[in-house]
Amino acid sequence: MISEEQNKMTGIKKVKEKILELFFYIILIALCVFLIYLGNLAYTRLYKKSINTELFQKHFYADIKNLNRAIEFIQKIPQELALILEFHSTNDTEIKILLKSVLFNNREIFGSAIAFEPFQYNKDSLYYAPYTYRNGVSIIHTNLNDSIYHYFYKDWYLVPKTLNKPTWSEPYYDTGGGKILMSTYSVPFYKFDGFEEEFNGIVTVDVSVEKLTEATKLMGKYFNGYVVLISEHGTILAAPFKDWIYNETIFTLASDKNLPFLRDIGRDLINGKSGIKHIDEFETQKNLIAFYSTVRANKCGLILFFPESELYK
Repeated sequence: MISEEQNKMTGIKKVKEKILELFFYIILIALCVFLIYLGNLAYTRLYKKSINTELFQKHFYADIKNLNRAIEFIQKIPQELALILEFHSTNDTEIKILLKSVLFNNREIFGSAIAFEPFQYNKDSLYYAPYTYRNGVSIIHTNLNDSIYHYFYKDWYLVPKTLNKPTWSEPYYDTGGGKILMSTYSVPFYKFDGFEEEFNGIVTVDVSVEKLTEATKLMGKYFNGYVVLISEHGTILAAPFKDWIYNETIFTLASDKNLPFLRDIGRDLINGKSGIKHIDEFETQKNLIAFYSTVRANKCGLILFFPESELYK
């Protein structure tokens, strides 16, 4: 016969088991809720990242289109001048007015020149290259008629003449006229006698590298990042680090800093490709995203670096 004390112990044991069972279910439910919360949080972060990546890409490619449009506009100016020179004989005064009007009406252009072949403008003159450029708020007119400067052998003259097509120069420090770091767009022009064309010289417009840097700074601000602009051959034209500009290419940076991803981006850009890369560390920053694409008008490459954390905001 079971004693009253044994019944009491059995009852207490069953209550304990019920409490433990209840506690187990509470823990299980809490764990499920926590896992659902973590899953929802992860999903929300991934969703935000996906949406913001798409949004940032749209904004980035819109910036590329705007830059391309601006460069195409700049390129049209010397192209139109070349047509005028081909079908219309101009005197010194008219050339001076043409060049000054280029700068007066186009704030983004630093300088412009019309450089003739030897003895083409004047049978008694080897050199004839009127040049107009900015000096502060003033517009200065000069001439590159200098036997030391010898413009016939400068890249901005010789390359488009040899290739017989318009070209952008690699950035250079101009010692002949502007005396700043610049990049030049050169367009060949010809003399047409009604039957055939004869090469007659080069029309140029110069763009200040400093102006390019200012423009790219504005592009990077939207993303809380910065932009690097490289030439068709990889030379750095604009960057937040001044010692990179003109002194480095994307490939020398990749080699010096042991950053293979820069080399990959450089190769893609030179081949006209666009893309996205995740970067563990670059300079003093970690966990970066890089968008990159080419600018069709002049085959430059644009690289946007920004913190990955921006995609989760």
